[in-house]
Amino acid sequence: MKLSKVKIKNFKCYGDTEVSINVKEDLTAFVGANSTGKSATFQALLKIFGTSFIKKEITRSDFHLPKGISSSSLQGSSFYIETVFDFLDKDGNHDDDAIPHFFDQMVVNDGSSPPYLRIRLEATWQKSELSPEGEIESKLVYITAPEGQEGAEGENRTPVPSRHRLLIQAMYVPAIRKPSEQLKFASGTILWRLMQKVKWDEAFMGELQNRVDQVNSHLSSHTDFDSIKTTIGDFWKNFHGDERYQSSSLTVGSSDFNELLKKIEIEFLPTETGRPYQIGDLGEGLRSLFYLSLVCSLLKIEQDYEPEAGEVIQKPLLTLLIVEEPENHISPHLLGKVIKNLLEIASQPNAQIILSSHTPAIIQRIDPESVRHLRIEKNEYCTNVKEITLPEKTDEAYKYVKEAVRNYPEIYFASIVVIGEGDSEAIVFNRFSRVVNQPADEMGITIAPLGHRFVNHIWKLLNDLSIPYVTLLDLDVERDGGGWGRIKYIVKQLRKIGKAGKIGKQEGGNFTDDEIDGMHKWDIGERDSIYSWVSHLEQYDVYYSQPLDLDFLLLSEFETEYKRTIPEGGGPQIPDKVADPDAFTEKLEKGIRATLKPAGGSGESYNDDEKELMIWYNYFFLGRGKPSTHIAALAELDDQELKDRMPDVFKKIFKRINELANSSETITP
Repeated sequence: MKLSKVKIKNFKCYGDTEVSINVKEDLTAFVGANSTGKSATFQALLKIFGTSFIKKEITRSDFHLPKGISSSSLQGSSFYIETVFDFLDKDGNHDDDAIPHFFDQMVVNDGSSPPYLRIRLEATWQKSELSPEGEIESKLVYITAPEGQEGAEGENRTPVPSRHRLLIQAMYVPAIRKPSEQLKFASGTILWRLMQKVKWDEAFMGELQNRVDQVNSHLSSHTDFDSIKTTIGDFWKNFHGDERYQSSSLTVGSSDFNELLKKIEIEFLPTETGRPYQIGDLGEGLRSLFYLSLVCSLLKIEQDYEPEAGEVIQKPLLTLLIVEEPENHISPHLLGKVIKNLLEIASQPNAQIILSSHTPAIIQRIDPESVRHLRIEKNEYCTNVKEITLPEKTDEAYKYVKEAVRNYPEIYFASIVVIGEGDSEAIVFNRFSRVVNQPADEMGITIAPLGHRFVNHIWKLLNDLSIPYVTLLDLDVERDGGGWGRIKYIVKQLRKIGKAGKIGKQEGGNFTDDEIDGMHKWDIGERDSIYSWVSHLEQYDVYYSQPLDLDFLLLSEFETEYKRTIPEGGGPQIPDKVADPDAFTEKLEKGIRATLKPAGGSGESYNDDEKELMIWYNYFFLGRGKPSTHIAALAELDDQELKDRMPDVFKKIFKRINELANSSETITP
C-alpha cells in the first residue's frame, strides 16, 4: 500500500484550482524557494494522518486567503485535501495485508485498471459573530467513485472510521530537531512506541521491581542519607496540614514498572570527559542524526515485529516519513549516509519518504524523477507544483539529461538560469555580474554548462518548471561543425520545442526543414550573413561568443591585460615577421591550425590581426588552464574599466536578465 497522489485545493497557499502532486513509491523530494508551499504540503498530509491532535487540528489560517481580499471581508471558505493510494507495487504484486481493510472503499476507473483508494479531508469555515476563529466543520471521508466522478457534496462519500485512521500514519521530522522530546516516555512518542514492541512477562517485571526496592532500602540504611530524608519529611509536615501527602521520601525510582520505564534514558560512550553523554550533551548535528535514527529504528522494528499466536496487535500498514530539510546541522560529508539510510527505509513495504531540501548536496543524491518543484505564481500568490520533464527512456538524450540535472541541481533553486558550455562562462559571468550590479548569487542566477548537447531538453525542463533562462554558446567559425553548423544546431533545437518554426528568407517565404538540414554547408563568406543570424536568434534568448568562442572574444577585447599575466621570460616565441617572414608564417599557420583544430578551416574569414591573435590563443588556452587565466587577466581591470569595455554580448545578456527578472510570472527567491 503506497501513497500515489495528493490533491489540494484552497488549503493555505494552495488556491481554488486543484493542484495534483504525484508521489513516488519510495522517496519524493520537494524543492523550491522559501515560502513556496513545501511545509504547507507537509501540513496537509499531517491534517489527515498526523499522530497528534495538534497536527490534525484545523484552524482559520488553514483556509486559503485569495490575493487582494482581506481576511475581515471574507465570509466563508472551504478546502479539501485528498490522498490516493495504490495497492500494486512496481512489480505488479498486491498488498495482502492492506486490501482486506479497505476493500469495500476501493474504486476502479474501468475493468482493466487496478483498484485504488481515495481518502479526502473536507473542511468549511464560516465567519461568526461569536468567535474570532469562526465556525469550522470538517469530515474525513472515503470517496467511493473514480477520480473526476465524485459528484456533488455528500455524494459517493463514506466516513472513515477511527480504526482505519490508525492504519496510515505520517511521522514528521521538523527542520528544528528536538530528540529529547521524543525520549520522554509519553504516549505517542517514538520511544513509547518502541517499548510497546517489547514482550514483558510478569516474572521479569516482578524481579525488576524487587531489585529497585532493594536499592531504595539499601540507600535508607545509610545514616547520612536517612538523616536527609527524615529532615525533609519533618519540614514538609510543618508547612501544611493536609492529611494527604503527609509523608515524603527520597528514592532512586518508583517500584511501579511503567514508572520505571519513564526513567529510561539513552547514553553515549566514549566521551572526552570520561562520563556518559546524554542526548542534550550532543551538538546540534549529532542530535539531528540521532533523531533520524530513532525514526528509522521504529519503522524497522514495526516492520519486523511478529505477534505471537493469539496476540492481537494493530500496527500501521503504511508510515509516511516526512523529513524537513535533512541537511540541517549536519556536516556535508554525512549527507550521503543520511540519504542512503532514508532510501533504505523507503524500500520497506511499510514506509514512504517525503522530504524537502534547500541544498543541492541533498538533491544531487536523489533521482531527478523523484523531484517536485514548487513555485508561487505571481498573479494569484498560489503554489504551483511541477515535475521535471525528461526525454523518453529510449531516447539517446535520456541518460545525458538525467545526469546533467543530477550534477547541476542548482537549477532547481534558480530564479534565472544561464546555460553555457563550460567553466569559463561561470567565471567570466560572475565577474561581469558584479560590475553591472547584478550579482548572480543575490539575484538567484545559476550558470550551468549544459548547452553543448541536447539543449532543447534542458530548455523544455526549465520551461516546465517556469524558470526563465538565456543561452550563451560559442559560434566556432571555421571549426569543424562550427559557424553555420552552430546556427543549424540551435535552429533545430528551437524547432523541437515549438519555437523558430518560421524563419523567413530575404525574398520571402520560410526555410524548410530540408534547407535547415543543409545549413552547415553554407559558405561562411565575410561573416556578415552569419552575424545577421546571430542577431536574429537573440530574440529566442540565444547568444553567441563570436567569431570563435568566449576565450577568443575576451582575448580580443582585453589583449593587453591577458599579456600582463605572462611570467617573466614566458609567452610564445614569435619570430619577427619582417626579419624572418618564413619562420613567422610557419608559426602563424601552426597557431591557426591549433586554434581551428585539424579538421577546421584555413582561417580565411579572419583578418590578419585575428590570425596573429590565434598564436596567443594557443599559448593562453590550449597550453594553460582556462579558468585560472581568465581570473588573472580580469583582475588586471578595475570594475569601472571592466564595465566600460565589456563585450557587447554580455551587455545584451545582462539587459535581458533584468527584463526576465522583472517579468517573471513566478515569485523568485
